[in-house]
Amino acid sequence: MTLRLISFIFIFSVLMPSSLKDEYIIQFIEARYAGDDSTVYSMISDDFRYFHTPYVGLGIKTRYQDGSLLVTEIVNDSLQTKLDVGDQIQEINGKVVSEDLPMITGKVGDEIRLIVTKIGDFNFREIVVPLFLVQLSQNDSTFLNDIIQYSNAWNDYQIEILDIILEKDKAAISYHWEGSKVEKGPVFHFYAMEIIYLNRKTDYIYRIDGLWSEKQFRDQFR
Repeated sequence: MTLRLISFIFIFSVLMPSSLKDEYIIQFIEARYAGDDSTVYSMISDDFRYFHTPYVGLGIKTRYQDGSLLVTEIVNDSLQTKLDVGDQIQEINGKVVSEDLPMITGKVGDEIRLIVTKIGDFNFREIVVPLFLVQLSQNDSTFLNDIIQYSNAWNDYQIEILDIILEKDKAAISYHWEGSKVEKGPVFHFYAMEIIYLNRKTDYIYRIDGLWSEKQFRDQFR
């Protein structure tokens, strides 16, 4: 990564025209998904925070391994108290887990029935766990590390900017991303909406808030 350039502050002054601000935000999005950590680093502040889009889930991270989902991280241990790192999930709501098992969906409070083997124990046990609202946040270091890892995971991708709405110190942006992990492989895609906050004196980006899509919002009322 390179040091932030002082000249950068003068090029993108607080009086930046709207057309240049559009280009600035698009440049940031493109650099982010390209894994260009040097460019991204030059555009964010030292106190940068990225607040991921809130999601409804179990508050865990897992990896498929040997026919089960291995719990690799507890996102918020004050909310998720029934599972531990190292636990293996064998079934979810009566369905044996697999690599292509659909993501858990539902609204906050819905109960999910899991068949689990606890770490160090080979006995199967049923655990009922409610879904709750989870929101991850990252500082500049973890954000930069993640964009590199994410970029390395994909063989090819493209981004379509759908809309940008500008205000004095923030921009709302929506975009569509799609990509494949191997040449001619399955294509994955998602839509994102974010609010990007800029320091009015330096134009450094100091915060990003991920927003729910309309589908995520409507899922809460099913």
